[in-house]
Amino acid sequence: MELAPLLVEIGCEEIPAGVAPRMARALRDALEQCLRQAGMEVALRWGATPRRLIVHGEHCPRMQPDREEVIWGPPERVAYADGEPTKAALGFARKVQLPLSAFCLAEKGHQGRYMRAVRRLKGRPVTEILAEALPDMLRSLPSPKRMRWQDGDAREDTFIRPIRWIVACLGHEPIAFVYAGVRSGLRSRGHRIHGAEGPIDVKNPWQWLYDQGVMADWSLRRQHILDALHAEAENHRVELVADDELLDEVTDLTEWPEVVASQYDRKFLKLPEEVSRIVLKQHQRCFAARQADGSMSSVFFAVANLRSLQPEVVARGNARVVNARLSDAMFYFERDPQKTLEDRVEMLSQVVFQDGLGMVGDQVRRLRGFVLDNARSLGVDPNDAQRAAYLCKSDLTTGLVYEFPELQGYMGGVYARMDGENEAVARGIAEHYLPVGAEDCLPASRIARAIGIAERADKLLGYFHVGLQPTASADPYGLRRSAIGLVRLLADESMPVDMSLTRVLEEAAKQWNQQRVTIAVDEKTCRSVRGFVLERFLGMAEAMGVEPRSLDAALHAAQELPLYKHLGVARLLSDFGRSETGQAVAAANKRVANLLKKAPASGGEVREELLREAAEKRLFSELVETERHWAAEPEAQLRQLAALRDTVDAFFDEVMVMDENERVRNNRLALLGRLRCLFLRLADVSRL
Repeated sequence: MELAPLLVEIGCEEIPAGVAPRMARALRDALEQCLRQAGMEVALRWGATPRRLIVHGEHCPRMQPDREEVIWGPPERVAYADGEPTKAALGFARKVQLPLSAFCLAEKGHQGRYMRAVRRLKGRPVTEILAEALPDMLRSLPSPKRMRWQDGDAREDTFIRPIRWIVACLGHEPIAFVYAGVRSGLRSRGHRIHGAEGPIDVKNPWQWLYDQGVMADWSLRRQHILDALHAEAENHRVELVADDELLDEVTDLTEWPEVVASQYDRKFLKLPEEVSRIVLKQHQRCFAARQADGSMSSVFFAVANLRSLQPEVVARGNARVVNARLSDAMFYFERDPQKTLEDRVEMLSQVVFQDGLGMVGDQVRRLRGFVLDNARSLGVDPNDAQRAAYLCKSDLTTGLVYEFPELQGYMGGVYARMDGENEAVARGIAEHYLPVGAEDCLPASRIARAIGIAERADKLLGYFHVGLQPTASADPYGLRRSAIGLVRLLADESMPVDMSLTRVLEEAAKQWNQQRVTIAVDEKTCRSVRGFVLERFLGMAEAMGVEPRSLDAALHAAQELPLYKHLGVARLLSDFGRSETGQAVAAANKRVANLLKKAPASGGEVREELLREAAEKRLFSELVETERHWAAEPEAQLRQLAALRDTVDAFFDEVMVMDENERVRNNRLALLGRLRCLFLRLADVSRL
């Protein structure tokens, strides 16, 4: 089999940060799948820069291998009548373009005999296969937005940004196709400033691009930036403030990254640490640094997208911009404390929460009521918790947070300390927005968690009530993120919250309904929000270390528990469900559940005098004994249920549940109903 290097590169205008790596991986996966479906396993490597997506494989077959295709037709009873082919058989043969003589009758598993033929297919050139497939691959790449452009002929195809060149070849043989008016070829382009245009080296495109000022491998480029940042930090005797999110962003925005050290005016070191870090990150995409003693340093690092002949000029330019932004921050930081957070609470009545849902001041009163009413279950001091909830949104009215919205919460904590609030209140305010994302750390403050739970439940109920639920493609109000945050706060076992999800939503709805400023939240809205949150919870199962079906089983217990307890049960069920005993118990529970569904007359008490068979008497006896000595801990409960396995198996082996005698039948169904109720105390094991 003749092999050759495969190369596909899509060159375009600058792609926004966070998009190119995802698109490049998807293109790699689509190419591998296309080749796999054609009978070839080819390992491909992907790369991404702001101006290109690239996929390369060192060894790809030039020709698809010849292969056999098995074709199954209709079953024998349809294909033949009295030994003669029917119209169905003749029609199927015509449809697949084979003579009837090519077919025979063969066993198809346990389904009986079917018409069967084997067609030998000759392999096609791989360039033809990929030329046909690549346009659809490009159309299906994941992209937040797609555009259509016209710089000459009108273009029907869309892409994240205008495409400027396409390289597609197998060895030196082109893979010929046209997409968005651009014809594929062998010519690529290097860095905008440092590179040139020319035929790319198909065998080693990575080196060719490197020579043209492009580090095309995303992972290697990211590591290069990180190494350069640490080297520059060491040169300036400071420590880099790690920021993986920012590192990913600058990796996405550069083709030839160069780290440049700079320094802002030391007078701005008076600002809180997070202020300078946010200004550097959000406004200049620069990295902050610390002194050896842990205090902030005025040294910072930018990542340029070129080799500068005068790096000191770049450094001065960055310092000038950063100094201007920090000067704004200093102005507000000095002015804001003229009013305390408590003085600012009334100003929240002028800040819109959401059209149709009142003001932020109304929300604050709901949050305060929630944490005060549920302080014991939330594990917080009611006085400190209600104080933190009362003040938690006041920093929205400060100039610094208005100018730098990323600082909300954090600056509330800073200003609370300046106002003389105690540390528990200040930390509760500072951390109550956490976690912002699925990977963020949870708050270390119990009060922050309490407010965070209240706020997320409050927001979900309000937005769902006025019909602002997320759609399949859009979530403009971040409700999925709110639901994920609520799950993480309620499912964390390190600081357990002894409230079920239903109770959390009912208590949050109570605050809306008592306030009656705008809306009254009904039970239907609570049910919708509960289902939405549990859907997120199930989607996070694997990330939390449990199997989704185990979590699903735990959530369908008869009694609703706090989420962290359901998660604990799911962990037990994950191991149990993989065991031989667990699988047998789950199968028996499925059988019980199916019988009870089909037999509505399954309620009522079990009458012992109607138990005839030894197996059903034994099951009833052990069932009663288990109920009498029901354990308190889930692990012990699972052992008790597992111990019933042999007895349940014997019952189904020896007892006819659907007996002809109606009284006996109903009694046996009642026995199974009681057995199912026992299992449902822990989980719906039939879902394993």
